[in-house]
Amino acid sequence: MLGAKRGILGKSMVRMSPGILALSLLFSAAGCRSALLGNLPPVPSNPVLPYTALDPRQAGLFGAYPGVAAGSAAAFWTSALNLSQRVEFAGGSRAVMAAEAARGWQDILAVTKISGSDPNDPSADQFNIEVVWSKDAAAHFKALPHWSDHIALLHPGQYGYQENRDENPFWGIVVLFNQDPADPNKVDGQFHIDFRSLFGHYEPENGDIENQDNYQRYKSWYGGPIGPFEP
Repeated sequence: MLGAKRGILGKSMVRMSPGILALSLLFSAAGCRSALLGNLPPVPSNPVLPYTALDPRQAGLFGAYPGVAAGSAAAFWTSALNLSQRVEFAGGSRAVMAAEAARGWQDILAVTKISGSDPNDPSADQFNIEVVWSKDAAAHFKALPHWSDHIALLHPGQYGYQENRDENPFWGIVVLFNQDPADPNKVDGQFHIDFRSLFGHYEPENGDIENQDNYQRYKSWYGGPIGPFEP
């Protein structure tokens, strides 16, 4: 087992085949991960994330979110979303949009569901943002340097790609796309950020941006804090 861990952590091994490395542990842990339920996060030291922390593109997408009436986005942000959902949307979308902006893309056409912490849901249904992607989104992410195919066994009917942040196949952004979209020009899917390696990858807290340890990684990976929020 020690040798396997060294192989996973070795940069050359990760660079060669991150998908195969992740698969070696997925089959042994996927069953227990899907059965695990999330835990409520500790009370943050500064549980403040106002609507004004969103940049114009984020605000534009949120303004078209289901249930948001014209001119009411700021009120909906604080009344309809809990802190976990706000952190997940603001942090996750900022990371994905930075990858888009660096290459002149705008592949997120709409946001359809924001999922944060929910102890009643399995981990795969927490901490993600469901979106409508452009027809070119999958090809764009697939072609990014150091990204690779994502093993989407916990997301039936979807395929996707993973960032492999710091050459670790368990870390970073994951983008997913429906395999058989009703409209090929508007592809349903989702994105989330993974923070934990090995068996920690299959726990609900793996995708929780609000988690204290994860948030430190988030800040180092994606350009600092999310507005005034601190866990």
